[in-house]
Amino acid sequence: YAEYEIIVGLPYIGVVRPMPGLDVASFGEDCCYFVGDESFYPRFLARAQRSVRWGAYSNVHVCEYNISGGNMAWADWEDEEHLSLHWEGMESCTTGDTIGILLNLDEGTLTVYKNNRRLGVMKDGLSGSYCWCAYDSGTSALTIERCDP
Repeated sequence: YAEYEIIVGLPYIGVVRPMPGLDVASFGEDCCYFVGDESFYPRFLARAQRSVRWGAYSNVHVCEYNISGGNMAWADWEDEEHLSLHWEGMESCTTGDTIGILLNLDEGTLTVYKNNRRLGVMKDGLSGSYCWCAYDSGTSALTIERCDP
């Protein structure tokens, strides 16, 4: 479980497969988005450490929550990309909100909380290793804290 406190801006937050050695500077002036720019996907797959723990059926390599609209996106970095999806319980957030994200690998779910209130399960079908992530176009500030749910 991790909590993100939105200080300013509208970042994307979520989980992504570990990618040791990923050089964000190699993307140049462009932002490094984990979903939405298919030209980056081959580099992500090359860095992600595929393991048996990913499971035979999990193709969710990144899943993000869009603070401004509450919608979500996910991708497998090969041939599946889903953008601006609605999910039951979705709500937008703003400066000052605290967003909690619970990754439950026993259930394979990613659940979202807003200011300690459960919004709902944003995505299912997750298995294996993930890292917490947050990114935007360079105008946001937030804190991330690993917490007990």
